[in-house]
Amino acid sequence: MKGSTRILLTLVAVVLASAAATWFVILPMLQRADSDRTAVDDLRGQLVKLERVARRINDLQQEVTRLEGALEFFENRLPQEREVDVILREVWVIAEAKSLTPRSIRCAAPEAQARYNSQPITLTLEGPFEGFYDFLVSLERLPRLTKIRQMQITKTPMKEGIVQAELLMDIFFEKSK
Repeated sequence: MKGSTRILLTLVAVVLASAAATWFVILPMLQRADSDRTAVDDLRGQLVKLERVARRINDLQQEVTRLEGALEFFENRLPQEREVDVILREVWVIAEAKSLTPRSIRCAAPEAQARYNSQPITLTLEGPFEGFYDFLVSLERLPRLTKIRQMQITKTPMKEGIVQAELLMDIFFEKSK
C-alpha cells in the first residue's frame, strides 16, 4: 500500500470514527441534556407553585389563629346559662337608672345555635326618649353579648317626650355541657 492510500484510509477511518462518536455518543448526550433541562424547568415551575401554596398555607394558619382568638374573645363574652337571670337583672337596673319604667319582660324558649344558645326576651319600657337612647347605649356597652332583633317605639299621647318601646332582644349564652 502506498503512503497516500494509507493516509486516505486513515483519514476516512478518523472521519468515520468521528461521525460514529457524534452519532452514538454526542447526539444522545445532547438529547439527554435537553430533556434534563426541560425536566429542570418543569421542576422549577412546580417549586414556584409549591412556594406560593406554602405562603398561602402560612397566611391561612395566621388567619386561623386570628379567628380562633376572635372566637375565644366572643366565647368569653358568653355567660353561662345560669347567669342569664343576672343579665336580666342588669338590664332592669339599667332601665330604671335611665328613668324608664319596665312594664313587662317575657322570656321565650331558648334557641339552640351551633356553639351557643340565645334567650329571646320581649321587653316593654316606658319613659323619656333621652333615657331610652341612653338605655340602648348602655345595653351596647354590657360586657356580655346581646342583640336587639326588633324594636317598636311609639309616642305616648298623654305626655310630651315620653315613649313606649317594645324590644325583642337576644341574650347569648354558652350551651350546657
